Amino acid sequence: MKTDSLYIHIPFCDHICSYCDFAKVFYKEDLADQYLRRLQKELAQIPRHPMKTIYIGGGTPSALTYEQLEYLLKRVERFIGKQTKEFTVEVNPESATLDKLKLLKQYHVNRLSIGVQTFQDHLLHFIGRKHYSYQAIEVIENAYKLGFENISIDMMYGLPMQQEEDLMHDLERILDLPINHISYYSLILEEGTVLHYKHYQPLDSEIDKRWNDIIDDRLYKMGFHKYEVSNYAKEQHESLHNKAYWHYDNYIGVGIGATSKIDDKLINHSRNMKKYLNGENIEEKEIQTSEDTMFNHLMMSLRLVEGLDLEDFYQRYQKHVEDVFGYPLQKHLNEGDLVIVDHHLRTTPESMAYLNDILVDFLPE
Repeated sequence: MKTDSLYIHIPFCDHICSYCDFAKVFYKEDLADQYLRRLQKELAQIPRHPMKTIYIGGGTPSALTYEQLEYLLKRVERFIGKQTKEFTVEVNPESATLDKLKLLKQYHVNRLSIGVQTFQDHLLHFIGRKHYSYQAIEVIENAYKLGFENISIDMMYGLPMQQEEDLMHDLERILDLPINHISYYSLILEEGTVLHYKHYQPLDSEIDKRWNDIIDDRLYKMGFHKYEVSNYAKEQHESLHNKAYWHYDNYIGVGIGATSKIDDKLINHSRNMKKYLNGENIEEKEIQTSEDTMFNHLMMSLRLVEGLDLEDFYQRYQKHVEDVFGYPLQKHLNEGDLVIVDHHLRTTPESMAYLNDILVDFLPE
């Protein structure tokens, strides 16, 4: 299967948010310089060809200096061509200066993912964010004025001290902004995060469901269609790069903590910065069984509203999905949790809320 998606991880942050468990380190200019040089060596090992999608994430890519950001973008140019449909860079409001936005535009970045989380300053403070809501709005408006036509924002609900009226205020603010994609996540407490150690209690399931329904309804009325468990888009602005993950297509990941998926092979990068910089044990390769590969494909695709493409599944594995997942598939079709529409196996709007419970029945033995 062809590989035409590239992910580049920039782990540096000016501060560490209380909910984050991604591979990240505090930004230091000399350390970032060393990291970019090592990253250049990794990128040079990838055969030169235009990628369909490129995504630079983190961490906080915009935490890099202007010069470091340009150094990185120059190394990515060899993967850009007519076939490149989407080139995304994650930015944070406090570091996405106007000159950096202009630089991204100059180097063919055509999609921004802006880490907003909430437009409530008191909530931003509780989760360790260092920007203010006015800065987020300013970055969005600056990007739009510069000609970025594909602007996404990350939002969260279920934050410490958040009330339903705060959620409604965030949704009202979204209405006025020139954005066409939203990733709206419920706060999940991961081990190793500050909020986990503080024993913060997340929303109970009933409130979480009600708030998610409110988000679905309000965004739909604004012209956003829900296309994945936590993602919404206007018109044709679904994230092509993330859909490569959900379709379980091949992709290359470089940088600490990044993962590549090449057919049945998973290649996981070490999260150890010292080892990465020294080129020691950078990658750990795992060959998946055919059962694991097919389950992962099912699991990822059922996150999409469109669901699992049954014809694509057969073309890849030369097996029909009912022959692989006979009993659990029939069980959930009979119960109405799963349906087959237009040659796609999908959840219903109601059953998407408990997708994880459904997937338990499909786990390989």
